[in-house]
Amino acid sequence: MNDGSIDLKLSRHKPTAAVLFCAVFSCLAAAQSELPEFKQSDPISDYLNAIELAESQTSAYSTELAELYLGLGKSHFSRKEYEPARQAFQRGMQIERVNYGLHSLSQTPYLMSIAETESYLGNWDKSQQALENLYLINAQAYGENDPRMLPVLDELLDWYLTTYSERPANGGYQNLLISEKLGDRMYNILQQTDDLGDPEVPQLYRKLSHLHFFIADHLKEHGEPAENGFSFNSGATVSSANTTSRMHYQRGEDALQKVIESLEQQDSPSALDQANAMAELGDWYLVFGQRGSANKAYDLAYQSLEGSEQTEQLQQSLFGEAKLIDFTKLNSKHHFSLAANNSEQTNAEAEELEISVTISEYGVPKNIEVLNAPENLDKKTHRKIINDIRGTRYRPKLINGQAISSSIIFPYPSPHQSQKIQG
Repeated sequence: MNDGSIDLKLSRHKPTAAVLFCAVFSCLAAAQSELPEFKQSDPISDYLNAIELAESQTSAYSTELAELYLGLGKSHFSRKEYEPARQAFQRGMQIERVNYGLHSLSQTPYLMSIAETESYLGNWDKSQQALENLYLINAQAYGENDPRMLPVLDELLDWYLTTYSERPANGGYQNLLISEKLGDRMYNILQQTDDLGDPEVPQLYRKLSHLHFFIADHLKEHGEPAENGFSFNSGATVSSANTTSRMHYQRGEDALQKVIESLEQQDSPSALDQANAMAELGDWYLVFGQRGSANKAYDLAYQSLEGSEQTEQLQQSLFGEAKLIDFTKLNSKHHFSLAANNSEQTNAEAEELEISVTISEYGVPKNIEVLNAPENLDKKTHRKIINDIRGTRYRPKLINGQAISSSIIFPYPSPHQSQKIQG
């Protein structure tokens, strides 16, 4: 998978689409050169012209048309024209199926794009259907337990966990139930291959730990809904009736310990990466109230850097100041370009407050103060900000391996509305 794109690498290369595009743009450029002033090209018009040209020279199902429709859909999406975007993606996928079969892997970028578009339309069930189809065609090609399914599961997990916060409690819970099933499949494949030396493995186990934090945190805040059964491509119903925060705490801990084990088996392992994995395990203990275990893990991480190059600098990078613990940040290599290109947020809209906080040796924020509170900051909003910060936990500052109380100042972004329709 390429960084910064939801598109997976296709099993083939289509130079004809590029040639047609060059021909179309050359014609447009030649026509524009005769005008007294340059007129900027419109991407949607360019794609439509290229599609018309391809259809007139070949057929309505020529292979190069699929990529043109994918580009057309992305152009519509960037303008928030979700309905025509969906139609373009579906047309491109139909062409792939006609040419390469109903279960062709080349459908992947179209299915991901359809899922993203449907979510912006509020059609979360249709998003799930597109992603389930994506899973099915890959499982049919490779087999459910084949290691080649790991990147597919990784990307699906990214999608469901990333969109969790964009849904209300019940919808978010459905995301988590599906994610748990996907996570179980990923874990089973990792256990089956048992190749801790694979450089991709640490991040996969880290992803699993984050998944279990999401679930435990959701159950803590919302509890379990009365109707909690949900299925994702399975004859059996996924039920969380017997799940508890304790179980997810244990499974997340096990996953983070696997991260440490895996890093130890890498070729030329980085001392900083290993120490950071130990510190993350300490973070896990701390957010679940295991202060003694957290301090031991932090001290072990701190001491592990002794004797390495630039010991003091590395220790400072991990423990030089208190840092927010956030297991909801995926730090994924995947990046959903459709959503990224659709963002309206500007620097002016992302106004920031300046917050001063004292972080105790146990990572608890105290003495919270808004330093640059605007005059129109009402008491309710101020109280919400304080309560939000009180609900967080921080990795404490360490001196000689020992946690101490410290003060920090950090920016707090103003809330902004989600663009998606919740459901």
